Amino acid sequence: MSLPSQQQPVQIHKERRRSFMDYGGANSFNNFASSFSRAQQYSGSSLLEQVEDDGGANRSASFSKKDSFLHSGTSRGDLAISPLNEEAIVDDEEAPRRPRRGDGDRLEYFSFPQPDESRVGDGVDGVSDLDEFTPLVPTSSKQSSFKSHRLPTGNSTSPQTIFNSINTLVGIGLLSIPFGFRQSGWIMGVALLLGSALSTNLTAKYLGRILKHHPHLFTYGDVSFAYGGKFFSILVTLFFVLDLIGAALTLILLFTDCFAIIWPHTVELKVLIVTIVFFTSLLPLNILSFFSLLGILATMGIIIVVVICGFLIDKSPGSLLEFAPTAAWPTSAKNLFFSFGIFMMPWGGHPVFPELYRDMRHPQKFTHASNISFSVTFLLDFAIGATGYLMYGAQVNDSIIKSLMQNANYPSWVNKALCLIMGILPISKLPLVIRPIISSYENILQIAPHFSQKSSTSRGALRVIVRFIFCCVLLLIALMFTSFGKLMSFLGSAICYTVCLTLPLLFYLQLNKSRIGSVERVLIQVGIVVSISCALLGTCASITTKSTT
Repeated sequence: MSLPSQQQPVQIHKERRRSFMDYGGANSFNNFASSFSRAQQYSGSSLLEQVEDDGGANRSASFSKKDSFLHSGTSRGDLAISPLNEEAIVDDEEAPRRPRRGDGDRLEYFSFPQPDESRVGDGVDGVSDLDEFTPLVPTSSKQSSFKSHRLPTGNSTSPQTIFNSINTLVGIGLLSIPFGFRQSGWIMGVALLLGSALSTNLTAKYLGRILKHHPHLFTYGDVSFAYGGKFFSILVTLFFVLDLIGAALTLILLFTDCFAIIWPHTVELKVLIVTIVFFTSLLPLNILSFFSLLGILATMGIIIVVVICGFLIDKSPGSLLEFAPTAAWPTSAKNLFFSFGIFMMPWGGHPVFPELYRDMRHPQKFTHASNISFSVTFLLDFAIGATGYLMYGAQVNDSIIKSLMQNANYPSWVNKALCLIMGILPISKLPLVIRPIISSYENILQIAPHFSQKSSTSRGALRVIVRFIFCCVLLLIALMFTSFGKLMSFLGSAICYTVCLTLPLLFYLQLNKSRIGSVERVLIQVGIVVSISCALLGTCASITTKSTT
């Protein structure tokens, strides 16, 4: 009789801890953590993992435009849900299952890959065990079998979506905004930053409207195929490959530039960071998601340190108590064009917004969530940009971190804190940045876990070897680039204008044409022309500019 009473306090303690973690209902800590984890899986991966040819694998279902189906023609199977009859095509062992629609008419069932039954965990919906082999995004157009599962999306509340959106948008792009103000001056700089925020917020909502009226579309890749077919999807994928490689290079250069101030051996530093990337690329996804959380803290730490440094000294440069000389206008048209990409770079998270939309519990609140997310991100970007420019003026480097670390007037702890942050930031972000590329070439080479023609041991060893070769190639490319600012400007102009403005406007113009008025159509067409022009001017300026310091 004493045994139950002895166990009772432990049972009560567990229940209390569980209720604390679940306090707040839909916005509880557990649900926020789950929403954040899903957002990390979405980030930068959906399109790359969809445009993988299955080499003529058998298709279990067919799709036609007449029935409003979407199939990319490049993945291992087809979406087994019809938005018209709401019937799911499943395995022969299972009867057809009707998807259930919940709040906001959101789809709650779909089919997604189950490459290895032995790997499926015992968690809720069979997707709790995330490891190195887990696909980053179980998307609608990636099917290798047709077992019906509850859709692992459609659960995030509006606050959770806002948090994930801000986390997607706030990144290392803000570190070069002070340099953007140096190139453009106050008036044009504020206009460009505000204009980029307003325009990308609009195109994000355009993507949401496309998904609202096309329920069979789930990802940016789905939308691109619906617009232009397989060839166009592959073409868009090339932009994402360049974007991801460029993002990896910017992180490597940022790490190298900062630590070169205290240890001037850039080649050795690049070898060090790429070596770390190789080993972290072998880690399971749940650990990488934890690293991403560290990246958020590191980014906020940078903002805090920059503001604090402004009040540590009372003389320029590097002080907010005595402003450095600044300019209202750009010194040349070329400098202005160079700043185009820098002010567009912070908004490069558009490929994730379709999945964030599908992840919402109430999709009708997406517009509100997008407005808040872009507003908060704009305020953070403007705050760090204005602060850095006021502190250093025309002397500001292409990264505000370099300007802080090169200032000998600050206390010694500033460099130590920045070294700690700049050690965490690239290491926390690089593994997730390169993961979609690794996943793609492993599928192309047929060495991904779901290919079973080789033993698991030999396949694993081959993956390690190929990843080592990939990291070596990444290192060789990194050795060719030396300017953080030029790379940021190029990526912002050539990639972000295309992905964040031009393509979403084209998608909306075509896919929602029956809902667009004549005036709005003309404005969208003008926006496309302006976006392409800015992309071309900014790209040319970033290529022809010799130095950014």
